[in-house]
Amino acid sequence: MDERIVLVAEVVKAVGLKGEVKLYPLLDFHPVLLDSGYLMWEDGREVRILGHRQTKGGVVIRADASRDRDAAEALVGRTLAFRREDYLAEDFPRPAEGLPFRYLGRPVVTGAGEPVGVVDEVRRAGGSMLLVIAAGSGEILIPAVAPILRPDDGLEGELVVDPPEGLLDVNRS
Repeated sequence: MDERIVLVAEVVKAVGLKGEVKLYPLLDFHPVLLDSGYLMWEDGREVRILGHRQTKGGVVIRADASRDRDAAEALVGRTLAFRREDYLAEDFPRPAEGLPFRYLGRPVVTGAGEPVGVVDEVRRAGGSMLLVIAAGSGEILIPAVAPILRPDDGLEGELVVDPPEGLLDVNRS
């Protein structure tokens, strides 16, 4: 997979006769992206979302590439994405807590400069994110919230945490 793009939603099925498709949101899905000019297909081709609506089962969109049922069915299996570097654009529609992709692979250190590990995974838990760091046969889970995680809107470099006492030892083996 091209590391220069961030996948946000997969087209899982055609809906109705007018070219709508249902999306399966991925970890970095953010609904406001649907109204931005930043989305593209996974292969880099441009996409324009003509409309979208929330349903009980997820999100349904109509893209410029699907005018009818046949065109919608041809989109099944495609993935919506954005360019990684676009995240840094001033007008990119970032949620307040940021998007999970930007934490992956980044080293984590304490405010005192002690290494904690590297973020292997990001999990959503309720309305927040947990940074997952492998530690022995276990893992360290660090809430990606202030004041534990210091603010960082970047894509590279160390993430600095000020963990409460015992947080880093909870799941270590």
